[in-house]
Amino acid sequence: MINIFKQDNDKQILNEVYDKFKKDTWVNGNIVSTLEKNIKRFLKTRHSVSTCNSGSDALLLALLADRKKDKDIYITTPISYLASSSIPKFLNLNLIYIDVESNNYLMSLDELENFLKKCPYKIKKRIRGVINVELFGKTCNLDRLRKISKKYRLSLIGDCAQSFGTLYKKKSTVSYYDYAITSFYPTKIFSCYGDGGAIFAKKNFKKISLLKNNGHTKFNKSICKVIGINSRLDSLQAHVLYKKLLRLKTILGKKNLVSKFLYNNLNKNHKKLNFDKNVNSNNYIYSFYIVPKVRKKFLSFMNKNKIECKTFYQKLLSSNKLLRPIYKTNLKNAEYCSKSLVSIPSHENLTTSQLFKITKSINSFK
Repeated sequence: MINIFKQDNDKQILNEVYDKFKKDTWVNGNIVSTLEKNIKRFLKTRHSVSTCNSGSDALLLALLADRKKDKDIYITTPISYLASSSIPKFLNLNLIYIDVESNNYLMSLDELENFLKKCPYKIKKRIRGVINVELFGKTCNLDRLRKISKKYRLSLIGDCAQSFGTLYKKKSTVSYYDYAITSFYPTKIFSCYGDGGAIFAKKNFKKISLLKNNGHTKFNKSICKVIGINSRLDSLQAHVLYKKLLRLKTILGKKNLVSKFLYNNLNKNHKKLNFDKNVNSNNYIYSFYIVPKVRKKFLSFMNKNKIECKTFYQKLLSSNKLLRPIYKTNLKNAEYCSKSLVSIPSHENLTTSQLFKITKSINSFK
């Protein structure tokens, strides 16, 4: 079976652990701060970098740092993993969902701007910000998104859990937000051997450092300065990430070649999606639309050919009882997306013969 994801298990990294931790600690080790500096350098961002326990925790910390009195609503997309909505809800915040583009799965900036123009004042005055989800390594026109957020005095949070290494106008996408978060979950391109995440902050970095350490500083654990949580990236995972960051540029190059091959060799059976030309994606997962009425048949066909295909986000977040919006919007494009989106293997370890098998199988589907 050609799988969507291939779990990494580098013996060399694991074999180095014993020697490494003769001189470092399992929690709050020197390797953690070294990793944060290296991530900042790799992404060439001016934002402060703070690692934490997971991508979900990173979003939690961003929302806690972004809190503003009487502002309890965030705008986001209905096509995403649960955490982008469940974390705000966990903090008793409210959500409004904006439809995706008609030709891709990202939040429509036209719809966002139209909503903000026509939104009832009683709702508008409570909107704190936008949580923009960069799905499958893709993103929208970030210059325009920033202009919209500035015009309506909204904070901007980037859910970059799937887009570490993605660039917009040759600059890391995390740099376009007030706060951006990422995940190092094992299926991600830049991943550890367990849970892990990071937050990139343009402001309030000291507050974030307190929030993730139970409200105390590194030097004085007796004084609680804010009510926080315990969310630290442990030193073992930091070591794994430190080693993998050294080869990430090579992996991103391979992912780009795989994505180009798929794009150039797939026929009309796959509807090619359109994205902003200024985006240089990390090509996390190759996804496309297929006619809804034949999607189930297509998945069965690919499975018989021993090629794993997935249908992520079959249910809109807005249709979850616990994640319902405070104000309903038209989500017709998102509804179509949830019924037609398909993802195929596109990881960097695919062989040439496997790539030909994938494209040949998809092209032969009837």
